[in-house]
Amino acid sequence: MKTVHIGKVPVGDEHPVALAAEIGTYFNQDIALARDYLAQVVEAGVPLFKTEILHNADVCLRASGLNITFNHATGKQVESYRALIERKTVPLADYGKLFAECRTLGIPFIASVYDREGVDFFVQEGGAALKIARHNMAHLPLIESCAKTGLPVIFDAGLVYLDELARAVRIAQTAGAPVIINHHPGPNPTPADRQNLRVIQTWKQTFEVPVGISCHYRGDEILYAAVGLGANLIEKGVVDDNTRVEQDVVSALNLSEVKSFNQKLLNCSAALGSRFPQIAEPRDLNTRKGLVATRDIAGGEKLGPTNVDFAWPPLGVKSEDWALVAGQSAARSIAQGEPIRMEDIQFGN
Repeated sequence: MKTVHIGKVPVGDEHPVALAAEIGTYFNQDIALARDYLAQVVEAGVPLFKTEILHNADVCLRASGLNITFNHATGKQVESYRALIERKTVPLADYGKLFAECRTLGIPFIASVYDREGVDFFVQEGGAALKIARHNMAHLPLIESCAKTGLPVIFDAGLVYLDELARAVRIAQTAGAPVIINHHPGPNPTPADRQNLRVIQTWKQTFEVPVGISCHYRGDEILYAAVGLGANLIEKGVVDDNTRVEQDVVSALNLSEVKSFNQKLLNCSAALGSRFPQIAEPRDLNTRKGLVATRDIAGGEKLGPTNVDFAWPPLGVKSEDWALVAGQSAARSIAQGEPIRMEDIQFGN
């Protein structure tokens, strides 16, 4: 599996897990609030910043009649899908202010995109990686547009069949784009018994690309398990108040928790270590066992369980050599409590 670089941040098995702090559209057209979120993310030491470029409400038909039901901390909310999109649409010029701040602060930024204009704008602004949302996994023209930029393409692999994911990955790789796959377990919030975290390993073995997770769990412990299963990228929502009645924030971390959360992820990542035990040399073997006389042993007496036991430090014959010694004769008299050495044994009798 090749490492994929999102800006200056390497993503892959040979590197620490990378956290992408996702502010989505939680700021609801308030770019000043988005910039405040960004500043807190950087202050927390998070390596990657994630948002969306939602600049044209016509990605949802005005007369679609679709409603969206989203969960929040105390219940559910039903809203016209078009109305939701309209209250979250931000002019590209305002996104430009946010991305300029990213450049100033030196943090690579990722964005979900929904149209070619958004893709072109993102490239112009110096974005680091493009995200294909799960609902766009069959939007092949958009995938191709993203891939042709040469930037890494992150696929949100939720509610898609294996062949649909394979098709999207093939299109991106054929166009020359590095690929990362994010496991997307399901609804927001996703309960523990629907996480299916072993899928992370399936995508790694199948596609040989870095694999992460788009987390929609209300809490953090699921993500430590994901790191243990090999997740290379963690995308987690962050917000000022995750009890707000707002789309998607129910599973976001409060910004006050992000610094500690990021450090825990890095600790889990570091704890994975090597696939083989790493043993510091020289080893301290002083508490291994050696042979010792449990009573006075006469010269010529056979050695066995009735007169030999084991104690540390191993000053004489080591316990692992007992099979060589058992049944042999003492070459001299050995006092009770005395270590038994090789020269104390007469072999062949």
